[in-house]
Amino acid sequence: MKILHIIKITFSLVFIFCLFSCVGKKPIITEEQQITPPQLLFLNYKIEKVADTKTVSLINQITTDGKLKATILDKNNPTTGDLECIILDKDFNSLEKYSIKNPLKKTIEFINDSGEFEKKILDLDNAQFSLKLQLPPHSAFVLINEITDREIIKHVTTKIE
Repeated sequence: MKILHIIKITFSLVFIFCLFSCVGKKPIITEEQQITPPQLLFLNYKIEKVADTKTVSLINQITTDGKLKATILDKNNPTTGDLECIILDKDFNSLEKYSIKNPLKKTIEFINDSGEFEKKILDLDNAQFSLKLQLPPHSAFVLINEITDREIIKHVTTKIE
């Protein structure tokens, strides 16, 4: 009888142990964080010069997931006639700044009549230029400015979609 009672207690304890060991544990979530993948922004602009006035207009923009391997834009200070690209947050605070060589001045190389390489700078009346940017978090706008001797001329502000 005593052995039967010990077997019943042992069986009950094993059953309770198995029952509690099969209970799933819920993960504890303290705070949800949204992890957004890195994004690339492709912008295509057109610049036109009429008399001495330049206008810049957006052709199109494409935003996609991805990471830029290396930037081809210059982060150094722009020179006179160059354009400046500034990435802004929603409060118009500057996040990043890039320099864009003047797209209306194209340097071409060619072989002259004597068979030597020669460079020539062409002054264009209009041109298209493209930007490929790695978007920092909280980016909202892209601003294109022109650097002149006297001032910085604001041309276009593009809302990032």
